Amino acid sequence: MLQSTIVALLLATSASAWSLPSNLKTFYNGVKAGGCKAWLKNNHNLDDGQGHKGWGYCTDTANAVYLSGKNSLGDMDIDCDGAHNCGGLSGDFQAQTSFDDILKKSYGIKTLDASIHQFSVLGTCHVSMTGTIEPLALVAVVCGGNLFYSVWGDTNGCDGDDYTGEASISLAQLCFPKEGLNGNNGHTAHDVLYLAFKGKDAVVGPSNANWKAKTPQEFQNSLKAFGDSVLKKKFGSTIPVVKTTTTTVCPTSTPAPACEWIGHCLGASCKTENDCDGQLVCKSGKCAR
Repeated sequence: MLQSTIVALLLATSASAWSLPSNLKTFYNGVKAGGCKAWLKNNHNLDDGQGHKGWGYCTDTANAVYLSGKNSLGDMDIDCDGAHNCGGLSGDFQAQTSFDDILKKSYGIKTLDASIHQFSVLGTCHVSMTGTIEPLALVAVVCGGNLFYSVWGDTNGCDGDDYTGEASISLAQLCFPKEGLNGNNGHTAHDVLYLAFKGKDAVVGPSNANWKAKTPQEFQNSLKAFGDSVLKKKFGSTIPVVKTTTTTVCPTSTPAPACEWIGHCLGASCKTENDCDGQLVCKSGKCAR
């Protein structure tokens, strides 16, 4: 009964999603095309959980860390750890998550509930996130063409082969409501961006979300205001657009030109090509064709 109730809640609340800001969409497309310049622990041979290696946590972007492979993003395996075991939806289950000591002390809950709380699983046995991002930091997740917010809530242990690309079942079913995902059936396509933000000001604190929410959508809705503020503060112009051959060049027609990266269009000030939108280049301190 509990299992069927949880599944019904997940399916019933999976319709709402946040639209992608244009600069995040451009960044997503660029990352998907590859080109990471620096890897956490210099390791980019991690496993996707499907028997393929070549993934790592990319650190070449200011204020953020993201999962990347060779010309691909992450997949989304299912985490059911914490409270309730997703209503019995997984045979691989631990009754705790990584930061329960913090949750018990300051957040008023004993552990995360994968069926309610959207959380991302970051770091592996040999590639620790400690010192890079803070526990319970905000993680923006681009999946299914939409944006959702999550927290860094769990870490892959040493029982697997440095697996990457995993999220709580509530996040997975919000992302892909039509795929029938459960603890034994994840999203296998490599098209998910996990973008975790650095700094103590990116931590989703006790008052930044409804940690005692009763449904997945209630928790997701409670994350939005804080998520939007962190995304604006940390993302903005601090994250360079990774250039791809498919990025649209800023038009020159009037009214004011529309482009993917506002403030970095034709004629904007620049120091390098990374300061200019799309296929524009930096000439004499200005973005130009």
